[in-house]
Amino acid sequence: MSTFTPTVSRGLLWCALVVAGTQAFAATGPDGLWHGDVAIGGAFASGNTNSKTLTGTADASRATAVDKISLSGNVNYGRNKVDGVETTTADQVRAGGRFDYNLGDAMFVFGGGDGETDKAAGLDSRVDLDTGLGYKLVQGATTTFDVYGGLGYSHAKFVDGTGGRGATALLGEESTTQLSDETTFKQKLEFHPGTHDIGNLATLDAGLATAISGGWTLDTGLSVRYASKVPAGLKKTDSLLTVGFGYKF
Repeated sequence: MSTFTPTVSRGLLWCALVVAGTQAFAATGPDGLWHGDVAIGGAFASGNTNSKTLTGTADASRATAVDKISLSGNVNYGRNKVDGVETTTADQVRAGGRFDYNLGDAMFVFGGGDGETDKAAGLDSRVDLDTGLGYKLVQGATTTFDVYGGLGYSHAKFVDGTGGRGATALLGEESTTQLSDETTFKQKLEFHPGTHDIGNLATLDAGLATAISGGWTLDTGLSVRYASKVPAGLKKTDSLLTVGFGYKF
């Protein structure tokens, strides 16, 4: 019987720490309190084909009139067994954080970092550090929309022993929309153009959460990742669509 890899175990632990650090969920706003949510999904099959998939996401944020701290993480793990041969189909862990400091009502300066591993997709590890400026285009009661950009440094290592490091730029946008009293939509799009050694990276993360009862939600998520530099024989684009249950704090 196979067990979860140490990488996945660490990823799940990281998500748990994020959730443990949050307080009760309330309406969004710069109230100085922690808000967060966690979602888990999975699928298991047996018979001619034995497979299992586990996905998990967590995020937390704390905003005041002066600054904001954001944390996020996700795990995607999958195993497949056919004719006695077992392979790992997904082994991804991503985690990141960002600190925003308001320069005025709309403009802010930020600094942050992200770490990722996805050995099934050829990525042993990647670390990105960024800093720059952002602008809050929409600050409504039900909708927020920010754009941001800056410069950074990335270091990537692939499973075939190759890798690279170098300067990168960052262009991004993110929004949250309260579609109804029960449903919230979030999305975040980032583009990291880099030097020849590091390549270009683009990521899209989107999620739809519908309240069921109390803090429980039905969650649908979409994650798309494009990397221009990957080991030979692997695809440059990976996508993941998930459906699961979540809980807001």
